[in-house]
Amino acid sequence: MKYFLVFLGLLVLPLSNIGVAQLISPDTSGFIHPYWSPTGNEIAFAASINGNYDIYVFDLQTRDVHNISRHPANDYYPSWAPNGKHVAYFSEREREHYYDFTYQGKDQHEKEFPINSARDVDMPSWSPDSRNLVYHSSEDGDMEIYLRDYKGENIRKLTDNDSTDVYPFFSPDGRYILFLSNRDGNFEIYSMRPDGRSQTRLTYSPHSYEVDPIWSPDGSKIAFASDRNESFDIYIMDADGSNVKQLTTDPHFDLGPQWSPDGTQLVFSSNRFGSFDIFTIKADGSNLERLTGHPGKDHYASWSPNGKEIIFSSDRSGTFEIYIIDVGSMGLRKVRITY
Repeated sequence: MKYFLVFLGLLVLPLSNIGVAQLISPDTSGFIHPYWSPTGNEIAFAASINGNYDIYVFDLQTRDVHNISRHPANDYYPSWAPNGKHVAYFSEREREHYYDFTYQGKDQHEKEFPINSARDVDMPSWSPDSRNLVYHSSEDGDMEIYLRDYKGENIRKLTDNDSTDVYPFFSPDGRYILFLSNRDGNFEIYSMRPDGRSQTRLTYSPHSYEVDPIWSPDGSKIAFASDRNESFDIYIMDADGSNVKQLTTDPHFDLGPQWSPDGTQLVFSSNRFGSFDIFTIKADGSNLERLTGHPGKDHYASWSPNGKEIIFSSDRSGTFEIYIIDVGSMGLRKVRITY
């Protein structure tokens, strides 16, 4: 019997001088936030089948589907433990709120920031041994980062200041945690040890907004999105913040980078052709490829554990559903889920 863990929390970032947080509904229907199991045989996702979002697990082989959260509040962002035995997720059980972001760019005109095209905003992150998780919470007033074991016990507060600390992710070896903080005036990328020590700033772009930091599979690189050159583009840097390289250059939004399992490519979402589509690019900035081209919104993309497929959510049919692309053949199929 699998143990399914609930996390309570909500991310609303106070963007201070560069933006204003807005509370509105996220994607309003269908299947969203697909997440591969470690074996690649199952996917977890959020769905509004019964009038509110619950977390479901779908077996790609048997086609069995199970509602694992069952609650009248909304549940989002499932995250599989590396051992495949647990799923953690974000829940609104204590807060009936939705969110999105706007920000004020360098021209000081308010622009809509399509944060739902990025991924993992409120997703808890597992340690490689599946024993602990890190997550952000405002339970003590402002947003801080916490660590707890998989049973929901032994909670430890890792950050403690008057700023906003969010979006924590364990490194692949479990020795560091990546996170975002505005403690120095704007949101930058930081790292720290799992006990909260050695909190170190990795990026220095005082007039920009960094989002979606994610470790490479070997932990040597970090990919992220930033508007440091006017528009949101994809960047990579070494794990210590050095050797920053801009991979994309487009006056639109490139968001949500995710590494391929072998660390040679990234998949991301971009609205450079009007609506959000799925793209891949090599880690050296070469071979930019557009995988989808549709007036609907394609986003929340990630690689299968074997690197042969990419899963994403799309509203191309009028409601959000889950699709899989075969990377080799570029074949596209819809995951047909019946419940």
